[in-house]
Amino acid sequence: MSGGGVREVTVLSELKPFGLTVEAMDGGKPSDDDYNYFLFDPRVTEQRDDDAELNDASATFSNGGDHELFVRGNRIIWSAGSRVCKRFTLPTKVIQVCWCQMGERSEALLCVLLVDSLAIYGIAGEVVSVPLPHAISAIWPLTYGLLLQRAPEGSLINISLSSSNALLNARDVLRPRRDVGYSPQHNHTPPPSAEFSTRSTSLSSHLILKDPLEDPQITYVEERGKVNPMWEFDEKTIWTNDFPPLIVSYNKGKMQHSLWVVEVINSNHEAANPRSRGLISSGMLAKHIFRRIWQGKGSQTAASKVFLATDNDVTPIICFLLQEQKKLLSLGLQSLEINSETVYDIKPDMSWSISAIAAAAVTVTRPHVKVGQLPLRDVIALTSENSLLLYSGKLCLCKYVMPSCLGKEHLLSRTKLSGTDSIIHDLKIVNLTNAVEGRINLGLNNGKIYRCEFRRSPSSSLTNDCISAMAEGLSSSLYNHFLGLLWGSNDSSYLVKTNINIGSEWESFCSVIMQLCRKPYTTSPSLPDSVLDSSWEFLIRSKYNKQYLKSNYVSCAFPGSSSNLQGLDASGAVVADTENTEEAFCLKLLTEILDTLHAVYETLKLDNLRKRDVGLLVILLCDIADFLHEMSYLDHYKRDFPGLLRDFGVSQYSVTTRSPPSLFRWLESCLQHGCGSASIYDLPFLIRKDGTSIVKWARKIVSFYSLLCGSDQEGRRLSSGVTCDIASGLYHTREELTILGMVGEKFGLQHLDLLPAGVSLPLRHALNKCRESPPANWPAAAYVLLGREDLALLHLRDPTKSEQDFTKLNLISVSTPYMLHLNPVTIPSSVSDTLELDSTKIEDADTYEGSVTDGMEHTLSSSTQLRYGRDLRLNEVRRLLSSARPVAIQTPVNPTASDQDFQQTQLWHLAQRTTTLPFGRGAFTLGTICTLLTEALAVPKLVLAGRLPAQQNATVNLDPNIRNIQELKSWPEFHNAVAAGLRLSPLQGKMSRTWILYNKPDEPNVTHAGLLLALGLHGHLRALTVTDIFQYYSQEHESTTVGLMIGLAASYRGTMQPSISKSLYVHLPARHPMSFPELELPTLIQSAALMSVGLLYEGSAHPQTMQILLSEIGRRSGGDNVLEREGYAVAAGFSLGLVALGRGEDAIGSIDTLVDRLFQYIGGKELHNDRFHLFTPSADEPNRSAGQIIDGSQINIDVTAPGAIIALALMYLKTESEMIVSRLSIPQTQFDLQYVRPDFILLRVIARNLIMWSRIHPSEEWIESQIPEVVRSGVKGLGNDMDDIYEMDAEAFVQAYVNIVVGACISLGLRFAGTRDGNAQELLYKHAVYFLNEIKPVCVSNGNGMPKGLSLYVDRGTLETCLHLIVLSLCVVMAGSGNLQTFRLLKFLRNRNFADGHAYSGIQMAVSLAIGFLFLGGGMWTFSTSNSSIAALLITLYPRLPTGPNDNRCHLQAFRHLYVLATEARWIQTVDVDTGLPVYVPLEVTIRETELYAETSFCEVTPCSLPERGILKAVRVCGPRYWPHLIELCPEEKPWWDSGDKNHPFNSGVLYVKRKVGACSYVDDPIGSQSLLSRAMHKMSGLTQPRSCTPSTECTGAVTVDQLVSTFSSDPSLIAFAQLFCDASWSSRSELDFQEFCLQVLFECVSKDKAALLQVYLSLYTTIGCMVDSVISGTCISSDTLSLSSLKIALAYNEALSNGRLTTSKGEIVQSAFLGSLKKRVEEVLNYSPELRTNICAYITTGKWPSDRTTLSWYLQWYSVPSPLDIKTAANKIKKRGQISSSIPLLRLVFPGTHIAAIDLINGCLLSSKIEG
Repeated sequence: MSGGGVREVTVLSELKPFGLTVEAMDGGKPSDDDYNYFLFDPRVTEQRDDDAELNDASATFSNGGDHELFVRGNRIIWSAGSRVCKRFTLPTKVIQVCWCQMGERSEALLCVLLVDSLAIYGIAGEVVSVPLPHAISAIWPLTYGLLLQRAPEGSLINISLSSSNALLNARDVLRPRRDVGYSPQHNHTPPPSAEFSTRSTSLSSHLILKDPLEDPQITYVEERGKVNPMWEFDEKTIWTNDFPPLIVSYNKGKMQHSLWVVEVINSNHEAANPRSRGLISSGMLAKHIFRRIWQGKGSQTAASKVFLATDNDVTPIICFLLQEQKKLLSLGLQSLEINSETVYDIKPDMSWSISAIAAAAVTVTRPHVKVGQLPLRDVIALTSENSLLLYSGKLCLCKYVMPSCLGKEHLLSRTKLSGTDSIIHDLKIVNLTNAVEGRINLGLNNGKIYRCEFRRSPSSSLTNDCISAMAEGLSSSLYNHFLGLLWGSNDSSYLVKTNINIGSEWESFCSVIMQLCRKPYTTSPSLPDSVLDSSWEFLIRSKYNKQYLKSNYVSCAFPGSSSNLQGLDASGAVVADTENTEEAFCLKLLTEILDTLHAVYETLKLDNLRKRDVGLLVILLCDIADFLHEMSYLDHYKRDFPGLLRDFGVSQYSVTTRSPPSLFRWLESCLQHGCGSASIYDLPFLIRKDGTSIVKWARKIVSFYSLLCGSDQEGRRLSSGVTCDIASGLYHTREELTILGMVGEKFGLQHLDLLPAGVSLPLRHALNKCRESPPANWPAAAYVLLGREDLALLHLRDPTKSEQDFTKLNLISVSTPYMLHLNPVTIPSSVSDTLELDSTKIEDADTYEGSVTDGMEHTLSSSTQLRYGRDLRLNEVRRLLSSARPVAIQTPVNPTASDQDFQQTQLWHLAQRTTTLPFGRGAFTLGTICTLLTEALAVPKLVLAGRLPAQQNATVNLDPNIRNIQELKSWPEFHNAVAAGLRLSPLQGKMSRTWILYNKPDEPNVTHAGLLLALGLHGHLRALTVTDIFQYYSQEHESTTVGLMIGLAASYRGTMQPSISKSLYVHLPARHPMSFPELELPTLIQSAALMSVGLLYEGSAHPQTMQILLSEIGRRSGGDNVLEREGYAVAAGFSLGLVALGRGEDAIGSIDTLVDRLFQYIGGKELHNDRFHLFTPSADEPNRSAGQIIDGSQINIDVTAPGAIIALALMYLKTESEMIVSRLSIPQTQFDLQYVRPDFILLRVIARNLIMWSRIHPSEEWIESQIPEVVRSGVKGLGNDMDDIYEMDAEAFVQAYVNIVVGACISLGLRFAGTRDGNAQELLYKHAVYFLNEIKPVCVSNGNGMPKGLSLYVDRGTLETCLHLIVLSLCVVMAGSGNLQTFRLLKFLRNRNFADGHAYSGIQMAVSLAIGFLFLGGGMWTFSTSNSSIAALLITLYPRLPTGPNDNRCHLQAFRHLYVLATEARWIQTVDVDTGLPVYVPLEVTIRETELYAETSFCEVTPCSLPERGILKAVRVCGPRYWPHLIELCPEEKPWWDSGDKNHPFNSGVLYVKRKVGACSYVDDPIGSQSLLSRAMHKMSGLTQPRSCTPSTECTGAVTVDQLVSTFSSDPSLIAFAQLFCDASWSSRSELDFQEFCLQVLFECVSKDKAALLQVYLSLYTTIGCMVDSVISGTCISSDTLSLSSLKIALAYNEALSNGRLTTSKGEIVQSAFLGSLKKRVEEVLNYSPELRTNICAYITTGKWPSDRTTLSWYLQWYSVPSPLDIKTAANKIKKRGQISSSIPLLRLVFPGTHIAAIDLINGCLLSSKIEG
């Protein structure tokens, strides 16, 4: 039966599926299939975070905008209102559609069931097609994935869509978002031969698909303690729920419904908590078990609808609509926490049914209340009499009808059609469908369907807060009674119509409350029918209950009240003898309403924006308190609002002694005496209750004060009685703990501004104290709270998207609008335009076709602009390394035939130089761009043509009849592509396999081969599959094979990946078994394969690989070109050294035998020792071992020695092995000099120094120590008269000398690679100039003490090679520095080589590489000195330069690019977090103690390059202009910025800094002369006289306030505030005084970087100003005294600072003198009123308020005077003690919080009243 009034639903529109409109707009004839549709909440498709507050009305609950899924045939249309979101066209007819969130994905997926497959669509457009192993009849979403119900064998799937179960309504409970990303892959097809999918799934009737890319898993059923596979085809699923995970099925044969709960257990059969479903590892064996918790028999057909709702005691209920029985069956669901696990079951004896033919769950009465993750839902039911009833649980609230206007329209339409009234019938509701929140489709008997809305929640936020608080605070029975009042009467309803205004809502709500206050025994409505018909009616009318009320009601022991409240929640009403049970019930309801609404009142007092709501609520509270005779509450409200409330008579009844809770009193006491001394009774009970959301604002503030004042913690609960979520992070002080509490409670800066000024001060104190040096492991939101956005962005800018405590979405929601400036670093248009202008204008005089792409467009950036300023060296480097434009040829204006030959000769030399430019360009542009994966990589052209400036830039090409141009360009084009590929940044992340194959040409070419090598050097070839690799190899393209092998080995460096290893060994015919077919592979490919093996096995010391590579050093290559066998042996030596890199004696295997064999390869001794059999070819390889490079028993050391020396150098790198160094000796006699080749001496010197790494020292003495005495003596007498024999010896001495010196210089370059060591630079530069002078004197100064005349004994080619090797070593040391002196030397060498005609390809390659090294990565990269880096650099610097562009004889040219493996981006730039622009910032860099030096600190100015990570200890932002920031690092020998290192602060080389207010940047103010203090001090006198300003001069002068402030702060609120001083309309004295005060406060806040305190100062100042104005004018300026309470808390904070209860390291945030002056001013105002003492005495003795209430309320609030009732009670107690000389001590003891002046006045008033009495 209906227990309430009648209401009209709000008709939104007549419903017509929008999909029909879309079909009509699309054109074409729709299919003949029936269509179906369903509406769902758009939040289903949104991504949500775990910690999102779903009860936010503005974010969570919407009043419209339902989305629609329309299905017809094989088409699906997803629309939102009149907008089409997506269209889906399937290959076959759609069987079923549903939304589901699978596994760890954060977004919902649209799952579409087809006949033979399952199509899954992501919101972003990803598509996955899952083939179904069995016939599936239906799909259903679950918590753990998608439930697939198999069709019985041999049955046909019904593909017709029915409205009951074919389309699943969207889940009403939203799944939380998870942090695991979703990398979509298309058209996933599980392996058809998978044993699991064919065998295991055939055992189960229900399958679960946990992820679109996995196979379906079988389900299990738990019966009698046993777990078996689910094999119940008769159990047809009719409903599922996401959370809690429930399934309802119907068995037609047994005619019973079953309710199952789904659980997940691991391999140990331990049930997993459904809430922690994301924690189950994918590798763990997890079983999905169905556990039956209820079954009900007797239904002929399945329930037509099942849904989840909420009972009136907030218990979840499951409702079954049984149409055949015309009833709605409800079952209560209970959850139990057992061992931190949630177990679900049906409540015993908790079921009922109501009459209904249709029903749905709607959110109407309690839209913002949640129990856990479940929102509270009501039930709308349609009875067989076509009555639409709203139920809250089993309580019927009201009846809904269609609007009367709709009936009139229906009447008119029927009249026009029929012309008679005989067939007119009333409109009746016959069907309910598509319920979403408070909206539903109502089907009428005229065939029309209307989208209707129930009145869900009031528009008035105050009304809504009060109702929601009552839902949370009242007991279930009382709240149900209140609901009956709220919904039961048509006259008093505030929910009749949707368009009711806010004021009327509040008035209606108040009228409902006041019905209880007028005459409870007559106006209190009878209890609802559902209650009267139950056992409750019998109980409340029983004699026992009456007697119980008599004995317990007056003593404040209500049933259900907490025993530990000590009477706090007890009734204040007087019930001397309650015979009327309904009256008692009503009084109890009013008492709890008063307590609940008082909690809301206290909460709203802490919100500056809810002042109006507080004023409305206090009137209602006074009426309730007056009715209940709660005089203490009345007094409390009068003190807060003295000018707003009417007079209330003094109660004649005895009243309770309880005092109302007061948050302001608690906060003040907490600051004065600590959290433990603050009374818990000053906190409303609702604030201390778990799970309340309406008063959470007050709970948060109380919890922050508790943490700040020393509250103890027990989990989430604090000793003050409230709960607090505390974010993870270290803390050492209470202030730091408070900050973590604010972050955990999502309390942002915008929330802090909502607090009263005094209340916010302690919290601002905590922020200010922690701001300078907060802990390093805090969440990003904590740093934003502190105003340290620089630290926050270190946590947000992780390119690997590592897991964070708080996501960026949450952070912005917490701290908006204070994070609006946290944007990515961008270059302003003016700067970029300037850079672009410079790059196009600053060219050499021969600029030609400036718009041609040269591959170096991205080297100019904001950081380089900041570093080099107006220096044009980068433009010059770009000009020198450009190979995309024809080069200029200087010829006469009228050339002759001989001139044309000269042109060709000159162009040939220039072309050779052009072919080497890609080497340097690749180093120069290394890692400077991030490509778009939707675009192909652009490779600049390699132009070998020339132009004639004297002939109008006419183009000249090489004559193809003379030169083979294609052969000349083959390998240079390869290097050109490598340079283009090296531009890609390795920090871009994993490269897409699709993008790599997208760049693959139809026919193999050298360009793509070079790109493969570049991608491999950056580690991107890991994206390729084995199939892709095989397809590349099958092309049999030489360059592609070489690039792919080296690239793969570099990508899989040190991993020993088996599949890659096999592919490499295929290209080594010498290692093929006898059964393998013969392969003719070029030596070049075999050399590349050898080097690749070394890279793949780097550092592993793999014994078998070492044996193979050792034998390859002495084996003849299998190719036809015998001249290339030296390169083959060198590659094998490098590879062997890489495998055992730095392992030395620790290398696994017969190390002594291996070393002896290597020395045999070096020295060529006869092989006599039998132990060498381990490394000699076996007899079963007759043909393939015959290529041993030996002549008889002698080894050809000319081929094997270089590789063996290199292998020993790398094997014993940095091992300091004296034994190896002694055997690897430098010739000490003339005989030895004749025995050892000079170039081998160079390699020996390098090897010895690499082994004795720590002894390398950048000094002349060290280089001299490398030269044997015989050589040193031999070169001293050069140039003197020598005989022929000595001339021959001198040549050997000089050859040895130059090679030893060059070897020592290369060793220096490797030892100090990337360090920019000044001594090493000076020494290498000196030797480079020395060799340059020896070739051709170019300067007067020569090396002091160095031999002269070397060119007489050494050919120029050798000297040129030595010179350029030294220059390369110099640039390795100065890598990335752009050193100007070195750059001038390189420019000179480049021009000299061409002018002298000695510029063969190797020399030009060295110069190009040197320029690239000097400006490595545009100056942002450098080299490391780790073992692997030294090996890569040695491969690049191998001292055998090529003679031509295609010379790969001694060293494969592709190996010259391996320097990339030695690079690291130690470059760091600082970016201002507010402006987003790079800035200069001083850094203090601390390096750890090493063997060479102690711990050292030095200063750098960014942008700069930092030391290697292995020695770096800390980096600190220093200087007075920026906030300090210390970053401590762990010493690790690994790349500095690694994209896989998720927690590294310098992941992108950008360090964010925050400039202090009052300081300019170093760009604008290099010497600090423009700081705020220095600029403002001498002008303050002028600015503090605003009265002398005129409109014509003030704003045009040079020192206007707004201009001064805008110079140092970009805060728009500060600038707007400062602009007030240009207002000349301020003329009165008070206005000018206030203007001067504002100026001083503005300067205080800006100069001390406390801009947020501006409003605090103004609020406190205006509080006093209003009081003064009120006293002077005699009128009440403000109706409340809340600002005075706020001022008291500010004074309590100041007292806590002075007493040491709160500490600060930076001084007070608000001047204590200012607060002291405010206190004194208040006391002066209170002493101003002459009648105040008389009024106070009258108030104390009689409780009456005078006509001038404002001053009295100020006094009572300021001095914390207790209520008259408390004073009277205390006076009576004192009187009982007899005659006491003075009662002041006792009064002070009773009222410790009252000021002593007020105590004295109270004592005087009591004495005077006693005398009068």
